[in-house]
Amino acid sequence: MNKQVLIINVTRMGDLIQMIPLLKRLEYEWPGVEIDLVVDTEFSEIAGHLPGLRTVLSFDFQLLMDDARVKARDLVTLYQDVANWAKPLLAQGYDRVINLSFNRRSAYLTGYVAPADIRGLTTAPDGNVIVKDPWMSYFLDMHTYRSFNRFNLVDVYALGGSGPGPYVPVELTQHDSDREWARNFLSASGTPASWIGVQIGASDVMKAWRPEYFGQTMALLSQQLNVGFVLIGNNKELPTMQEAVRTYKTAGGLAPLCHAIGKTSISQLIGLLSQCDLMLTNDTGPMHVAVGVGVPIVNVSVGHVDFRETGPYGPNHWVIQPDIACGPCGFDQVCSHHSCKDRLLPQSIAAVCAHALGLGALPAFTLGMRVYESGVDVDQLGTYHLRLGSEDPLLQWYGQFWRKFWFESCVPYSSQVSMPGGLPPDHTHVIETFLRLEPLLQSLRVTADEMVEVTSKAHFSVPRLNACHDRLNRLAREARIIGRSSPAFSPITSACFRDTFNLSQPDLYGMTCEHARAYVTYQDRIRDVVQRLGIEHLPVRRMKYASTA
Repeated sequence: MNKQVLIINVTRMGDLIQMIPLLKRLEYEWPGVEIDLVVDTEFSEIAGHLPGLRTVLSFDFQLLMDDARVKARDLVTLYQDVANWAKPLLAQGYDRVINLSFNRRSAYLTGYVAPADIRGLTTAPDGNVIVKDPWMSYFLDMHTYRSFNRFNLVDVYALGGSGPGPYVPVELTQHDSDREWARNFLSASGTPASWIGVQIGASDVMKAWRPEYFGQTMALLSQQLNVGFVLIGNNKELPTMQEAVRTYKTAGGLAPLCHAIGKTSISQLIGLLSQCDLMLTNDTGPMHVAVGVGVPIVNVSVGHVDFRETGPYGPNHWVIQPDIACGPCGFDQVCSHHSCKDRLLPQSIAAVCAHALGLGALPAFTLGMRVYESGVDVDQLGTYHLRLGSEDPLLQWYGQFWRKFWFESCVPYSSQVSMPGGLPPDHTHVIETFLRLEPLLQSLRVTADEMVEVTSKAHFSVPRLNACHDRLNRLAREARIIGRSSPAFSPITSACFRDTFNLSQPDLYGMTCEHARAYVTYQDRIRDVVQRLGIEHLPVRRMKYASTA
């Protein structure tokens, strides 16, 4: 009998497209695998274009969330509705459930189906939300050290849901009828040598370049090349598109414009983008659609977007990022200036677009911006190569270091990516930080082991347990502050203290054992980092740091 897998992915259109390599990796892992997908009703149409699925199961999770927020119905009844809908899944006998939505609703659904092999968020016996699989844990922690992350979400999904394997492109299923519709739709607007898809808006204004800059860029391209522009998006983005078009005309735009905003189904959008030779876009779901039909991307990456996480995947794409100290900003940050968007000049963006079309050189002027070309690295994962501009040497060094470290921590063989050369730029601070952490880690382990010993007895001393717990909290707080102060230890510090809350055992003794294992793993990783950095043998005076605990 073929293996059966259930995937839960109920958040965004882009997330669904980015899991396509996972579908193919599962087939590589288990030939003949049968895959079912749970999606929000809103995304049923795009799910129909994903390859390799047996069944698409849809539920209105957005309505569930809305009803819960306004208390239109009580929460217990709402989740009973989900349980009744999901009841047939229990009888299916899935070999693996992969939850790619990192929220409580999907965790409860995963825990309800509950096979032995779960990847992603699920529930513990006490109802607490926990994460299973090291790659899914990495994804949860990644926001705390984004500047060092070098894994695209596409690869995190594939590695976490299945495992390593050959490079797999993002490829959507296309229909001849949609391509034919698109050709007819475009012919009414003109017959340029090349069509460029343009997504001016975005779901969040923080990650959208200014519409007047899109208009100026389009005008420059129209004056240099025989191109036309296909304007895509939803009806909410009409005002943004109109502002861009006004600027385009004022700036002397000459090329035909094909207005497709709010005029296409998902299938028609796929057909329309398949007729384009390039797409200029913010970080959006349609950007991933274009990747899925083989269209080169020029991605303007602004605001809180980090292209290394969600940028266009695979070779032949271009990413332009502002060179600004505060970018990418945090997801919860409210920005009063959006000045990152003003670092990217329309003349430079237009030159990158022309280069991506094979009709010009990369711009020589790079002040205030960085230009990256996407590709595939030696481990068969997506990557980005800096082609113009410069990066902070510290971020560059640790980005390469953590790329190799996490791959080798989560995969049972060595990465082909090399270690960065020499000592880290901040090696003196690293040594000082390690010397402060080392005694704290030992104290943490001793205290955690004592808690295990106390709770192992049928009748244990509550005052002693409380004293241990207080001491452990003080030590952990100090270790967390010190560990996060250095890029050499911050990622594994975040992972450790997430592990201390990721408790699946139902009893106190089991939880204290999990706590103790988290500190063992932390100490092992600290030693691994020190060895990789090559600082354990440096002739450094050992400094005495008294714990404030």
